[in-house]
Amino acid sequence: MNKKTVITRKIIQVFLLLWLLLCLFPMYWLLSFSLKDTDEIFRGNLIGLPQKWLFSNYANAWGSGGKISMYLMNSVIDTVATLFITSLLGFMSAYGLLRMRWKGQKAIFTYILLGIMIPMHAALYPLTVTMMPLMKTHLALIIPYAAFNIPITILILSGFINNIPYEMEEAACIDGSGIYRTAFTIILPMMLPALVTAAIFVFLQVWNELLLASVFTTDKVRTLTVGIQQMSGQYQTDYGSMGAALVIATLPTLILYLCMSGEVQKSLVAGAVKG
Repeated sequence: MNKKTVITRKIIQVFLLLWLLLCLFPMYWLLSFSLKDTDEIFRGNLIGLPQKWLFSNYANAWGSGGKISMYLMNSVIDTVATLFITSLLGFMSAYGLLRMRWKGQKAIFTYILLGIMIPMHAALYPLTVTMMPLMKTHLALIIPYAAFNIPITILILSGFINNIPYEMEEAACIDGSGIYRTAFTIILPMMLPALVTAAIFVFLQVWNELLLASVFTTDKVRTLTVGIQQMSGQYQTDYGSMGAALVIATLPTLILYLCMSGEVQKSLVAGAVKG
């Protein structure tokens, strides 16, 4: 290894280290912000460590003041239900549209994918009229969330299901396996990385959604994003507790990615290699 190669490698390592610090800085800032009081924040200590570590901000946000525990549970219910529906219907639809042969197959597939072009919030008025009877239930969010995320789920799965050889299903058919058994016991396990990728995408869309959640929910079924927004008062706001609530809202996303990052990498490799 010559001297030029060593210098180049050192420069790349320094650049990557600086990039890592830049990516970690927002998390550091949010954590330090959540442990300060409002006076300290407005006195100019925005970046530095807290002068007094107020872990009570988390207790206040969790139950006594912010009701974040209830809002978090509502968000978990809506997100898990949406992920289950989109994953199940998305897989079944992708299998039926791409592995079966029937009249109008390509036209229906194109029609479903056109749903990606329609923003969820563009249908706010018709959704408001349709979902009016369900306003006080979780279904008011679960149904539109699932409906608008099924097309993108099908699109993600379609890129992977086409790489599965038909010989797998032909062998299963010869062994006496029916279509449902073939789909769920042979094709579905092979599609797990793609399903995880689609689930992460849908999770980010649903977990962080605000507009529909603020319109379609009441106090008992309000989601985390709406709950955090309402922590800001007209005359006074506890910014430390709000920062703690933001940390609580961010943790599930980080945990999900850390747990599922391996499957995402597998899906990228599977999508890049054909044959």
